[in-house]
Amino acid sequence: MAVTFHHVHLRCEDLEGAVQYYEEMFDGKVIEVGEVRGLKIVRMEIGGERIFLSPKLGDMEVEGTTGNPRWGVYQLAFTVEDLDAEVARLQAKGAELEDLKPEGLMMAFFKGPDNVQIELIEA
Repeated sequence: MAVTFHHVHLRCEDLEGAVQYYEEMFDGKVIEVGEVRGLKIVRMEIGGERIFLSPKLGDMEVEGTTGNPRWGVYQLAFTVEDLDAEVARLQAKGAELEDLKPEGLMMAFFKGPDNVQIELIEA
């Protein structure tokens, strides 16, 4: 049986804000907006991979995003060719840098929507 990656699905407190963030910061493209079992889903493509975004469904209770470590998705990582240039580009667009080149490693960390950490790795 062959298994391939399909998507990551993120629940967003501010769906439109999250879509705008991924569009502006990472040239994300909305490929489809649909509904499954009453839940709106925005399907995006970023760097050739699919990310699905949705709000909470009806009256469901969603744990708050305190910024503390949590179970589940906490980070999305993207490969970039020039870390310094990409960090400068994102900061110019208002992205919040958390850490740059920790321990000399060619990576940077940004605060993303819903406290999902965004990692950039130079490769």
